[in-house]
Amino acid sequence: MNFNLIDEDWIPVLYCDGKARRVGIRRAFEEAGQIRQIAASNPMDRVAVLRFLLAIFYWCAEDRTDVAISADSFRDEWFTQLDLNRECFNLLGDSNRFYQDKSTPANSRPIGDLLVEFPTETKIAHLHRLQDKRYGLCPACCALGIVRFCTWANAYGGGRYTSAVNGPAPAFAVPHGGNLYQTLVMNWTPSRTSKREPPWLNTEGPEGESDLDVTTVMAWRSRRLWLGDPGKEDETCAYCGNVSKLIKQMAFTGNWPSPIQVKGQDKKFWPRDPHLVLDEKHNRDNVEVEGSEEKSPEPSLRKGRRGNRSEEKTTLGFPIPASRAAVHTRFWRRALQAILGSNVTRDVTAPHAFIVAGPAANKGLYQDAAALRFPGACVQAGTAAYLDTLRMLVESLTGVLMRSTPNPKRQHPNRRAALDALSPYLEATLREGFEAGLSSQRLAQEFAAVIEYVARATTRGSPFRRREALDRARNLLIHKMEDLITDWSSLRASNAPEIPRSVGGEGVQDE
Repeated sequence: MNFNLIDEDWIPVLYCDGKARRVGIRRAFEEAGQIRQIAASNPMDRVAVLRFLLAIFYWCAEDRTDVAISADSFRDEWFTQLDLNRECFNLLGDSNRFYQDKSTPANSRPIGDLLVEFPTETKIAHLHRLQDKRYGLCPACCALGIVRFCTWANAYGGGRYTSAVNGPAPAFAVPHGGNLYQTLVMNWTPSRTSKREPPWLNTEGPEGESDLDVTTVMAWRSRRLWLGDPGKEDETCAYCGNVSKLIKQMAFTGNWPSPIQVKGQDKKFWPRDPHLVLDEKHNRDNVEVEGSEEKSPEPSLRKGRRGNRSEEKTTLGFPIPASRAAVHTRFWRRALQAILGSNVTRDVTAPHAFIVAGPAANKGLYQDAAALRFPGACVQAGTAAYLDTLRMLVESLTGVLMRSTPNPKRQHPNRRAALDALSPYLEATLREGFEAGLSSQRLAQEFAAVIEYVARATTRGSPFRRREALDRARNLLIHKMEDLITDWSSLRASNAPEIPRSVGGEGVQDE
C-alpha cells in the first residue's frame, strides 16, 4: 500500500460553496480559489497545515514575482518541484517516506501519540481511554499528525522529545483572505530566499540560527518516527471515522533540537517567523489577575501597567483550563494587543480576518487547543490605545467595589468571585461592541450594570446599606472614567471610540 500526499486526500478543507472534503497537496493549490479555508477539527491543525502549504509554496515559487492577490488560482508550471520530488511525499512503502526515518530506535509506541488529544490508554488528561493496539488511524490522519509536529510539539522526557523552533506552546496569528489562494499569497513574501533544502528533502537539522529560513521553520522536523505497516483489512479510523487500512503502531522519538531554544538559558525566538506573536512577559500571578487588581484595591490608572514593567518579551500562550473565568474571557484583549505589536500585521494588505490559534500547556502537558478570530478591521489606528483603556477600566472595577464598602482594606472574596463570574458577560459585550463600534453611552451602561449587579448581590445589611454602597460605587466609577478621559485624550485624535466623562442611562438609575 502506498499513500502519496501530493495526490491522496488528507487535508480537510471547506469550500466556498459550503462543501467539506479532504484534498491532496496538488488539489489544494489547484482549487485554492474555490477553497475557503483549512477545516481541521483541531485549530492547531488549521494553522500547521496552512504553514506547511506555505512552506511548499516558498519552495516551488521562490523566484516568482508575478503572483497577484487579485487572481484566483496558481499556475500549474509553478509546481514542477512536486513532480520532480514526488517520492519524498510517500507516507508508506519500503523506500523513502515522508518525514520518516527507518533507523528510528525501535521503541514501539501506539499510533495515538501522533495526536495529543487522542485518548490512548496511558494519557492522563482523558476520562475515556482506548486500549492500545486495538485501534488504529488511517493514513490521512497520520499525515495530519506528522504535519502538526512541524509547528507544535511539546518537549518532555528530559530533552528526549524536542519542540519546534519557537518552543512547545506558542500561539500563532495568521492573516486570512476570502479564500485559500488569497490567504497563501497574503502570507507569502517573494524576497525571502531559502538557505537550505526543505525538511522533506533534508533529514539533517540546521547547524545554527544563521541556517534558518522560513521554509525550514514552518516545516520543522520535531519528531523522528517510522509508521508501522497498515493492516490487511479495512477498518474504521478511531479519529476521523473513515474506513481504510489502519496503522496501529510506530517508532517515535525526538528529532531536530531548536538552535535557539537552549536548555538553561533565557528563551529566545526566531524573530523573522511571520506568524509568531510575542507578548510582554508576565509572572504567573500577573497573568492570572491581568494586572494589579489582586495586589491592591486601587490600581493606578495614570501610570498603567506598561510603565512599571520591562520590555522583555515571550511567546503568547493560551490560559490553561484551570485558570479563572476572567483570565479566559479577557484573553481576547491580550491576544489582539500582542498582534498589534508583532510581525503579523506587517506587509499584509486588507485581510478579512486574523486567526490566533495554539495549545494551552501546563508544564509541557497540552491540556487544550483554542482559536480566536478577529475581523481584519480590528487592526487599525487607535486600537492599541482603546484596548489599554478598556483594560484599565476593567481592572479598576475591583478597586471601585472595594472602596464602596465601609472597610475597603478587607479582601472581600465574595465581590471578587462575583466580578469573576460576570466577566464572560462583560467581555463578550466589550468585544462585540469593539468590533461593531460600541457607543460611549452603551460602554458606560455596561460597566455600570456590572457594578450594580455585584453591589446588590454582595452588600450585607439593610436596604439602606445596599443603596449607600451602590451610590458610592457609581460615583467612584464616574471619577475613574473621568481620569481616563483626561489621560487618554489621544483616543479622540486617533479616531478610536471615546470614553464617556459621565455615566448615565440604563443600569445606573436610582432605585
